[in-house]
Amino acid sequence: MKQHKKGFTLIELLVVMSIIALLLSILVPALGRARAQAMILKDSSQVKAIADGWTTWTSDHDGAFPIPGLEQRLEDPNIEGGSYVKGRGPEDISLNDHGSMLSLCLMQNLFTVDILFAPTEPNGAVYVDDDYDHSVYDPTPSGWTFWDNTFDNALSDDPTSTETCNNSYAIMPLTGERRFQHWGISLQNDSGYAILGTRGPVDGLVDLTAPSLSLGFHGIKNEWKGIIGYGDNHTEVTDTFYPENVSYTDNGVTTPDNLFSEETEAVDPAFGTGDGTGSDVILTHTAIGEVDANNGKYGGLTNMRHD
Repeated sequence: MKQHKKGFTLIELLVVMSIIALLLSILVPALGRARAQAMILKDSSQVKAIADGWTTWTSDHDGAFPIPGLEQRLEDPNIEGGSYVKGRGPEDISLNDHGSMLSLCLMQNLFTVDILFAPTEPNGAVYVDDDYDHSVYDPTPSGWTFWDNTFDNALSDDPTSTETCNNSYAIMPLTGERRFQHWGISLQNDSGYAILGTRGPVDGLVDLTAPSLSLGFHGIKNEWKGIIGYGDNHTEVTDTFYPENVSYTDNGVTTPDNLFSEETEAVDPAFGTGDGTGSDVILTHTAIGEVDANNGKYGGLTNMRHD
């Protein structure tokens, strides 16, 4: 008697395929959520690593976080003939941009270049500086180089710009009384003062007609979600530009603070005019040339780069 091999029927195959499709529909979103959570944890660890690097620096620098203008100073007029001497001379406030500060941190091995690149970075103009050159360090008067100046923090909100950047994170400006009060280990660095975090759109405004590349880091399209590091060295995940614990005081009135908008004047009283209350929290990107060396004033809203 001739025997026939029994195979799967079309209906059986369709049933199996339906079961597989059902399982995938259940598993894929769960896997996506798990991956998103893993990215948030990784981003939080990087923000924490940056803050830890700054804290390490404070032990030898009177409790202050890295300040490039105090590391690569101006000539000391008190030395005969004037000369560049490490640790002596007036502060070069024109160097107090974020690019110089981060490059100084890399030169001092406070953290590595990859820490400055967010795991979900959406801007193709931001990349890891794999070519950072530690050999350029030269503290002699003839060399006077304390970090690699090719490290780039010039992030533009212009989508046609050819500028590139090696840093994903926004940081408080290193000027005004906010610097004297909050850029370092201080009793004033409480849980309500943000010092760095995931960058946001310019002025903390969402414009869906021209979406910012800062949107979509950890959330859905056209939504901002990020990691914020505070002065007391803790981090938080937030999806609002106005965290409940962040506020500023203007003329005695306490007001919710937009993390990416400067509501009060950021004038350093040591170099310029204005009250410079320093109570206003703002996270941003700055690049060389955005501090006026004549009056110490931070550049202005057009120079606050977030995208």
